[in-house]
Amino acid sequence: MRRVLLAERISDDKGERSESVEAQDMKLHTRAVAERNVTIVGTAVDLSVSGGVNMFDRPKLGQWLTPEGLPQWDELWVTTQDRLSRDDMHFMAFVFRVIEWQKTVIVLDDPQFNEQMHTAEGRLILHAKALGPAKELERIKIRNKESHERRRFTNRWPGGIAPFGYRVVKLYEDGKTAAYLERDDDMAAELRNMREQIIGGETFVGLAKALNDRGVLTARDRARVAKGKPVKARGGEEGTPERWSETSVKKLLTDESTMGRKKHGREIIYGMDGQPIQMADPVFTPDEWESLQAAVQKRTHTKERRINGTSPMYGVVHCGECGSKATHKVSRLRGTTYRYYQCGAWPKESRCVGISCRAEAIEEMVEIHFLQKFGNVRVTKRVWVPGSDSTKELADITKRMERLRKQDEEGDWDDDQEGYRFRMSQYKARKKELESQPVVPAGWRDEDQGMTFRELWPKLDLEGKRKQLIESGYKVMVGKKTFAVSPQPDTPEERQAKQEALAPEERERVETFHTTKASDPLGLTPQASGLPDNANISATA
Repeated sequence: MRRVLLAERISDDKGERSESVEAQDMKLHTRAVAERNVTIVGTAVDLSVSGGVNMFDRPKLGQWLTPEGLPQWDELWVTTQDRLSRDDMHFMAFVFRVIEWQKTVIVLDDPQFNEQMHTAEGRLILHAKALGPAKELERIKIRNKESHERRRFTNRWPGGIAPFGYRVVKLYEDGKTAAYLERDDDMAAELRNMREQIIGGETFVGLAKALNDRGVLTARDRARVAKGKPVKARGGEEGTPERWSETSVKKLLTDESTMGRKKHGREIIYGMDGQPIQMADPVFTPDEWESLQAAVQKRTHTKERRINGTSPMYGVVHCGECGSKATHKVSRLRGTTYRYYQCGAWPKESRCVGISCRAEAIEEMVEIHFLQKFGNVRVTKRVWVPGSDSTKELADITKRMERLRKQDEEGDWDDDQEGYRFRMSQYKARKKELESQPVVPAGWRDEDQGMTFRELWPKLDLEGKRKQLIESGYKVMVGKKTFAVSPQPDTPEERQAKQEALAPEERERVETFHTTKASDPLGLTPQASGLPDNANISATA
């Protein structure tokens, strides 16, 4: 009994004409029934696979060409030669491998195929036959490239995975289907929520974790699901979704594709009027986009974030020996809990001997110093004020005009001077319009919140207090039996002068704070007052 493997392939290359997989399958099974003495061991069906893809790299057929798959079949059947390949080099390389494996290839519409494989003259004929599909593949690629070039400066979608926030829709135009982008309300809502979170101070890592926890699919996985395919992470197995990461979240929130603008590579495409080509409605308004970019930029420069659970001073406390950020350590001994801040570089790196200090001492001193320094200062909130600055677009228009003039000098517009003048007039009009617009710089403004830091402090949780200290520029350098606070705490004379400038009732509140302050820093109550003998490290200001 002959063991037969059926190979079927259909391509989504535009311009390739081939019979459906169903038609191929029917022909192959009809032949198998007529042969009678064959056993079909499997069917390799490669959907949406170009004829230019090497047989060994195809998702389904490639599995049967591995050392594990080869022993399972004796003959490979296809309906036509181009179902094997449209690349003559791939095709001939495969023919020689089949001869080496001592396998048989049956092509239904070419009964002499297998016989010709085994003679030099026959292989010459097969190569000549392979040139036809190869030439056709070349023509298909050229037509596709020309088609993409024609559509590049239109608002049609050129193909591929739609950006997050949009989906591809097909419309019927001039007797043909045309692809466009349409804003997806669900994904747009996710983007708006991500913007609000980032502006509110959330980290890229926090956003990625939330998206993964809620099972929000990436643009790539959404495209697979839309085609009826299972989700699949890069390098992973089917059914395993792609994971959001700090990098992917930041890349998405800075991608102008979310504004519905057309891109080629990484560059925005501009139309003849000098404006970006708009493929679909934007997810954000211009002001929302500007404030988002400012928040992303600010977030990029704010690297301090909480790790390993609740660390009230992460990013605030640093090692006085090597400058590394201190980590929060918790240990338990004989039923008593102790907390320390310890150099984050020790013992992993030899550049530091390791410095540690009781957490309660650091936290209490920092709180006292902070409220002494800023307690009576008004709390402000940074608010983004959108501006108007066309400098970037103006520079781009100028470059386009220079490039257009150079093309005309080189003769590229000799047969279309009217088109050249029209495009140049459009650029000039847009440049004149941009030059007339005033430049109003966008930026952050401080908005009073109606309270002082002393009033705000009790309302903040641990993470809120940590962030406030970082934003205020507070830094504590812990050394051996000492630590230094930056900015420098007020001197007794400075504190006295500030208190005398206060209203009587406010002055009383400040004096009460300093005389009754207990060791309950940042809302944390120490669980023990003593230290183990081997950890007797103190701190003095």
